[in-house]
Amino acid sequence: MRYILINLSLFKYVESIVLSLADNKSNESVIKIWNEKDYKILSTISLHIDDSAFVYIAGAKASKEAWNTLKRMYEIASTISIIATH
Repeated sequence: MRYILINLSLFKYVESIVLSLADNKSNESVIKIWNEKDYKILSTISLHIDDSAFVYIAGAKASKEAWNTLKRMYEIASTISIIATH
């Protein structure tokens, strides 16, 4: 998934701080662009993961939230499989 987002030039959005709509009104265009990219990332993640993983991110409001949820899930799964093989 990481490489799909990198290929689409979107990975930086899941690795950075989420913009807030409470930011200065002069930044409305920046916020609009950010939100459009965020929705694109969220849909890309959702379309490229298994249904069994989708249930964990279905309620995510932002791509970073979905990304962090999946990251934690798979980091734990990787750690468990490493421990199980030793």
